[in-house]
Amino acid sequence: MVEIDLLFKLAGLGVAVAVIYQVLQRAGREELGTLVTVVGLVIGLFLVVNLISELLTSLKSLFSLY
Repeated sequence: MVEIDLLFKLAGLGVAVAVIYQVLQRAGREELGTLVTVVGLVIGLFLVVNLISELLTSLKSLFSLY
């Protein structure tokens, strides 16, 4: 079952990154805005890496791949 708090964390992260990017873009700092977007993506991936690991483990056991 998908954890609802993880979905809220990802949504909050996405909103925060979008707002920061827009502020930096208006200030003429597009390169820093791109960096913030990449860092937000990496943080988001770290949040879901455990879920992806569980998914792959479930698929291995489902199809008996060892």
